[in-house]
Amino acid sequence: MNARTIALGLGAAVATFLLAGAATIELLGAGEAPGIGIIGVVVGVAAGLLAGGLVSVYAGRLSGIAASALVAYATFGVAFIAIAGLRYVNVPYADDTFTFPVHLGVSVVAAVVVALLIDRAGSDGRTATA
Repeated sequence: MNARTIALGLGAAVATFLLAGAATIELLGAGEAPGIGIIGVVVGVAAGLLAGGLVSVYAGRLSGIAASALVAYATFGVAFIAIAGLRYVNVPYADDTFTFPVHLGVSVVAAVVVALLIDRAGSDGRTATA
């Protein structure tokens, strides 16, 4: 386990927290009861911790497209949280610029670009292992 696998684990934990929490809230009927949001957060935290731990332990064994996909997944989570942070601290024009579809799209594009860069670095003969 090195700094790269720990960073990938943290990124995967964030992405899994967001996806599992949002999916739980939507599946339980968002807005119908106040406790649904709390349940979504608890499920997201548990899934995120599990995913982060597994990625931190096993990411060093991945190579090729699997490593690129893992980096893209972690990048998505980090980009999504970074943009949300910009909106939270009221950076001028961030709320107007980053509507939810744009916010999601920028996060996905960042993930794809990073995955392509990692894949290209691996095809140039440099190591692209996670």
